[in-house]
Amino acid sequence: MELYINNSFLEINELSLEEINAGTFWGAVGGVAATVGGVALLGTPESTGLTKVAGYSAVSAGITTTIGGIATIANNI
Repeated sequence: MELYINNSFLEINELSLEEINAGTFWGAVGGVAATVGGVALLGTPESTGLTKVAGYSAVSAGITTTIGGIATIANNI
């Protein structure tokens, strides 16, 4: 398959797709960091409603990113 980008052609084949790193390890690490940050936001004393929403959002995004990173690592093994 060829794509036309910026006045030039880009060939996409299986070899070039295998070279793409989808953030497997760092995606999992970043997901854990987001989860920890979200838990810290939820654990703050006398937090506002906005802090709770941000905490739940960070935990949710962190768990999703961690699972995605681990699934990608497992798929590449």
